[in-house]
Amino acid sequence: MKSSKKVLFLIEQAGTLLQMPRSHVRTLGNAFDTIASHSHHVSIMAYCIARMEGLNHEDGMKALAMGSLHDLAEGRMADLDFISKNYTKDKEEEAIKDQFHGLEFGGDLKKLLEEYHKRKSPIAKCAKDADQLAQMYHEWVLMWRGNKLAQQWFEGDFSARLPYFHTESGKQLALELKDSNPNEWWWDEFVTKAGRPKNKEHLVGKNYAGTKKNKKSRPVHSNQNRK
Repeated sequence: MKSSKKVLFLIEQAGTLLQMPRSHVRTLGNAFDTIASHSHHVSIMAYCIARMEGLNHEDGMKALAMGSLHDLAEGRMADLDFISKNYTKDKEEEAIKDQFHGLEFGGDLKKLLEEYHKRKSPIAKCAKDADQLAQMYHEWVLMWRGNKLAQQWFEGDFSARLPYFHTESGKQLALELKDSNPNEWWWDEFVTKAGRPKNKEHLVGKNYAGTKKNKKSRPVHSNQNRK
């Protein structure tokens, strides 16, 4: 089989993750993530944690790659949730071996994931903490949306999950997450401490300033004022 065909097959397997909701949907109810979206979020977090831990950009990018690929095998074996893992034999190593078989660069990817699963290198520890933090983040968002099941999981994570984080940076982010809310990032940037928009034009429209000076300049129903 041509190597290009093998590459295409790997791409197709990665593509299936876009369509696969994570299995915790049955215990969280209205979960909104897929395996692909989870992996993307983990990759960003892995880079950030690595840099917070003092690793350089190159190591951060390696952590990012680990985060992006850490659940790729689930394209073959599916996502096993907390309940399923009690009854199902995990054959992830076999899935990874088959997934990369025949690829010219398959050995490099396999080596990367082997490092991740061993959890011995600082890079791998950052990537694993990112995986844990991404799970907590998802529960946290659902909790703010009123999901009491997610709230139970999130609050329990601080005694059942957080103590097993490998990095102080990962723990710090989890604690800061606990005291934040999903809107804080943009509220902090675009709203004053008094609760007023820093740029009123963005709130009420681009003609705010002109309308305030001369209310009779254009009728309220003007199409221009609606833009």
